[in-house]
Amino acid sequence: MRESSPTTNMMTPHLREFRWRTDRDPVLGFQAEIYETNFPGFQINPAFLRDYEQQIRQALRHPSEHLLVLEDGEGVCGFLWVALINTMVEPFVGYIKNIYTAPRVRGRGYGRMLLAAADDWFRSRGCTKASLDASVCNGRAVTIYEAAGYSAVRVRMEKSLTSTEETGGHW
Repeated sequence: MRESSPTTNMMTPHLREFRWRTDRDPVLGFQAEIYETNFPGFQINPAFLRDYEQQIRQALRHPSEHLLVLEDGEGVCGFLWVALINTMVEPFVGYIKNIYTAPRVRGRGYGRMLLAAADDWFRSRGCTKASLDASVCNGRAVTIYEAAGYSAVRVRMEKSLTSTEETGGHW
């Protein structure tokens, strides 16, 4: 049995393995906030959610991916999706594909708990490096990642191609 708070009779949030039947809907429900916060102008749609659901289903069957949820007395309040990846310059890296805490548990250290769980899973599989992507528009998350030891090593730049203004040379 999990610890309960005497004032709220709420279960202290804890980590557990992702379960398809009970966790799919809450995790899919988190995606609107995640993507619409981190990708301004992006709107979640049914096709996106179907694709994301399929990716989760595939991840659950793949030994190089792992999903955990954070759960309290109200239900799922966060999740972590990690993977082992190979890149052109790194042969074996732990990668955080997605991490989330619900507003009701933010600011209480559960993001750090999820990051520590990722580190533990990566280390148990022999990784010596962990990585993640973060949007500059999500400053709170970037601050948490930096406090956990992450640092920027590359910058991904974008520009709109829908503008009629000239920003470069001609061919």
